[in-house]
Amino acid sequence: MQEVRLDEGEVLPDEGPAAAQRLRAWAARRPARAASAAVVAVALLLTVVVAGPRWAANQERAAVLGDARFVGAVRSLQDPPGVRWAVPVDGSVAPLLVGDVIVATAGAPGDGRRLVGLDAVAGEQRWSLPLAETPTPENVLCRPLDVRLVCVVGPAPPSARPVFVPGEPTRDDGTAELLVLDPTDGSVLSRSRIPGWVVATAQAGSDLVVATYAWGMLTVRRLDPATGATRWQTQRWSTFQSASNGRVSLVAAAGLVLAAGNDVTLLLDSATGERLPRPKSANPGDQTRLLEDGTLVRTRYRLHDDGVDAVSDLSTGRGEPWATVQGVLVAPATSDGTSGLVFAAGGLTDTASGGRVRAFDRGSSAQEWLATAPAPEVAVDAAGRVVLRGGGGLVGVDAATGEEVWAASFGPSVGRVFTDGRRVAIEHDASDGSPVLSAVSLDDGAAAWEVALPVGTTRVVRLGSQLYALGDDALVALR
Repeated sequence: MQEVRLDEGEVLPDEGPAAAQRLRAWAARRPARAASAAVVAVALLLTVVVAGPRWAANQERAAVLGDARFVGAVRSLQDPPGVRWAVPVDGSVAPLLVGDVIVATAGAPGDGRRLVGLDAVAGEQRWSLPLAETPTPENVLCRPLDVRLVCVVGPAPPSARPVFVPGEPTRDDGTAELLVLDPTDGSVLSRSRIPGWVVATAQAGSDLVVATYAWGMLTVRRLDPATGATRWQTQRWSTFQSASNGRVSLVAAAGLVLAAGNDVTLLLDSATGERLPRPKSANPGDQTRLLEDGTLVRTRYRLHDDGVDAVSDLSTGRGEPWATVQGVLVAPATSDGTSGLVFAAGGLTDTASGGRVRAFDRGSSAQEWLATAPAPEVAVDAAGRVVLRGGGGLVGVDAATGEEVWAASFGPSVGRVFTDGRRVAIEHDASDGSPVLSAVSLDDGAAAWEVALPVGTTRVVRLGSQLYALGDDALVALR
């Protein structure tokens, strides 16, 4: 006889059946233990089958709804995003995220127009609220207000008609409906009416501020959203013919409310609605903006022999400015707040800076640097880099010195810019004209990836910490 050695792990042809026979024999000798072992095996199998998908779903929900590195950033741009889900919506109304629900509008006025609540993770419809035909649901302006959802629904302002004057006959007074909803299930908590064509909304504390236009008058009201009661209102004559083009902006921050557009600027105390006086250094023709952080910016233009330049005063809106910078203040689209810089850009006729960005130390008028590239917009200020946009491309500069580190060209159709703190994504058109999303490294501008937007979508929006592609009739989650 000859001894044959088996490799470790090698199984003889009859080992399986033999093992099964031994297992049956063991079970026959110890039936109680065999039954217990079978119960444990079934329980483990059920755990894998049932708990596995639930665990995966919980992981996805945590990733989708989790915070990004800083406010305004995307959670991750490490990998090129793909389509997670797609739903039909009215792309003319911007969707918004409230908790874990995306609120969007579907249908058209007179054809089943409604609000829908979509699960942000899976895209499933949680609720649907039909909008009444009266008032005409052309304009839909929604915003989260504490834990509630507040929507103003009404007719669009006339697009082409003479200036409204008191006593002029009109087919519609522009009355809108104010709805307060529970965003989790779409239930209506209250309904009330707002007179006039509503052109913008803002939040002041737990109240809603609305700007309306009717009869040649711009009106700003602070409302109790639960009852629709007016806490205060301020009016001023305005000569613009239509507000449907979004020429009136409304911002509420740091105890102030600013309504600005065309020939009217109202800076109000958010608690009382009283108009605040201009500081001594301000002029009636100054361009006025209120930033989300409460900084009031007044910009005045000056004519010189060698061109036109601008000077921006920064203040709290109460008293004299705390800083004055040369140029038009430029707020970064996304910032992690670590650079401590304030940015301003000179106009094209400003021979001193020629559309380039200047950086100033916050709290002073001391210029830190002047960018070399003629790119007048600040897209990103994060992680030691300031990304400028202009001329169909992006330029990354060192936040401390203003020295150019990298540049990337994307053609003349450059759109929105997003960041996760490590990479920068930008929407633009490919060589064949189709919309794409490309990403580069925030640190050195190295190309990371490029993907085409889903068919039927034309732009990218950020909701929470995630990106979505939006078209005229579709919303697509990008993951």
